[in-house]
Amino acid sequence: MQANAIERICSTAVRNNIEIKSLAYDSRKVKENTLFFAVKGHRIDGNKFVEALLRQYKDICIVSENNFSDDRVISVKDVRECMGKIASAFYDEPTKKMKITGITGTNGKTTTTYLLNSIFKNSEIVGTTGYTLKNETYKLNNTTPESIDLQKIFYDMVCNNTEYCFMEASSHAVTLKRITGIDFKLKVFTNISQDHLDYYKTMDNYAKAKVSFFKSSDKKVVNMDDEYAKKIIDTQNTITYGFTEKADIYPLDYDFDIEGIRLKLNAAGEILNIESPLIGKYNIYNIMCAVAVSVFFKKSKKEIEDGIKNCKKVPGRLEFFKNRNMYAVVDYAHTDDAMINVLNTLDEIKKGRLITVFGAGGDRDKTKRPKMGRAAEEFSDIVIITSDNPRSENPASIIDDIVTGIRNKKNIYVEPDRKKAISQALDMAKPNDIVAIVGKGHEDYQILGDTIIHFDDREVVKEHWKI
Repeated sequence: MQANAIERICSTAVRNNIEIKSLAYDSRKVKENTLFFAVKGHRIDGNKFVEALLRQYKDICIVSENNFSDDRVISVKDVRECMGKIASAFYDEPTKKMKITGITGTNGKTTTTYLLNSIFKNSEIVGTTGYTLKNETYKLNNTTPESIDLQKIFYDMVCNNTEYCFMEASSHAVTLKRITGIDFKLKVFTNISQDHLDYYKTMDNYAKAKVSFFKSSDKKVVNMDDEYAKKIIDTQNTITYGFTEKADIYPLDYDFDIEGIRLKLNAAGEILNIESPLIGKYNIYNIMCAVAVSVFFKKSKKEIEDGIKNCKKVPGRLEFFKNRNMYAVVDYAHTDDAMINVLNTLDEIKKGRLITVFGAGGDRDKTKRPKMGRAAEEFSDIVIITSDNPRSENPASIIDDIVTGIRNKKNIYVEPDRKKAISQALDMAKPNDIVAIVGKGHEDYQILGDTIIHFDDREVVKEHWKI
């Protein structure tokens, strides 16, 4: 069907003597000689702009799932799938000229891409913190952009002779077919825990979206310890990792403290001695994942060990700040599972108290809020509940949802103003204490209603402590 749709798009352009010079899914970016894809988005249906675009532009073609009388409109069954394939063809199939690795999972995707970027010298990344190109990082609106934007990014990478790209493949990207048209050399599964239930409604739906990323013929790297791994593992095409000797990649010995991780790893029969400034058991999973990908691409022991050692930090992932003998840590953890991983790690290495500042995003999965409150209470000595990105919700209502999960209200404080909450926690800190500021990580903004303001947890810490 889609091949036929592509042929019809080409014949429509030829019949109307239209040379396609640009692609767009945003009506505001349409100009003459554009092929516009009328995508039905979560909030806006691109079809509502079709008639106006046809009147405004003569040399335009439009792809839609609806029927229009104008012969410049091509009706297809699936606009998004068609858009991905056309975008790939338009940019001369850039992913066939690089080695693309797609990483999906609830947690660990970003850190794993940074580890791999450090191991693989001629590589770039695409994900939550943006995409890299020639030592510069560019922001993205989504963890995984729409297919047109993605293919343009890949095209630019090819023009700069990039050999490897490590990209995060979000569940939304899989469901909304943003990754259609990408030639993946390897697909990676990290884990599944609760997230995005505002969109998927149930964990089963969310898990199915993640698992659907993988086909039996794909070359795969899989976290063997995750309960969903058995739905993905294929004995012929899979490299596994985990804390079990049944895995291809597993630890022989490890320990970690505030200075980092020391890890002896069995990597498919070869022993690696790894040192990393990252901390925590969950980062051992991320390291093993990066090692598994490196084994697949036949990187040497020295390349792997040196690359992991030289990956000093990941933006907004356990970023440490020190003021005399006090520490502040900024992390992106915004689910209960991620908070448990981060706070449990900090609880294990602390020499004083753990003071946690966090909130929950508005207009998102409400069911995780009390679980986040419970996680904060379990591992922290003091908790300050504040705002994250409240969006259209009342911050007080979000905080109330969080508080319902807390059993013992002792040492629990509420301060809706995030800057004041962070300052309050930093003022409370004594020597050897750790202040954990979680939820926003690398983000340098806060969404209040329809307004986006500049806000960066890291800047607040540095300004307050004058470091």
